[in-house]
Amino acid sequence: MGVSATRRYMVDGQARGYPVRTEQMRIPMDDGIDLAATLYLPAAPGDGPFPALLESIPYRKDDWTLSRDWPLHGAFAAAGYASCRLDVRGTGSSRGIAADEYTEREILDNLAVIAWLATRPGAAGPVGMFGISWGGFSALQAAMRRPPALKAIVPACFSHDRYHLDV
Repeated sequence: MGVSATRRYMVDGQARGYPVRTEQMRIPMDDGIDLAATLYLPAAPGDGPFPALLESIPYRKDDWTLSRDWPLHGAFAAAGYASCRLDVRGTGSSRGIAADEYTEREILDNLAVIAWLATRPGAAGPVGMFGISWGGFSALQAAMRRPPALKAIVPACFSHDRYHLDV
């Protein structure tokens, strides 16, 4: 486990919902590679368990998208969700090699992270997945495998046919 911090989620200068705790995690995969994730958690001793949300994208959670991750994932945590921002294998702080877009290995990684989120201490079990563009593809591809813990997806600005309609 990595660094943990707690702070209030603010809207227009007012604290909203649960205080939010962040944790830097390394999630081991079955082939020995570990993936980097930031968990945004409701800091609510005695409350919970909390359902989980997953965003799996390659856009460097520790620098490039950090300024957009806190308002998004922090809002989910303040509302009572355990929200996970995952760097895809071989990108950002995750280990391994990103061999291509939307690989079979990436799908397997996402399925493993969904199962991991569903069984974490304080987890309610159900997991939702969301994302824009790459994250939308990731959510759709994970849902096609029907993992038991994945109960909902919200993909946006993506194509159902990446080979003919991809950007």
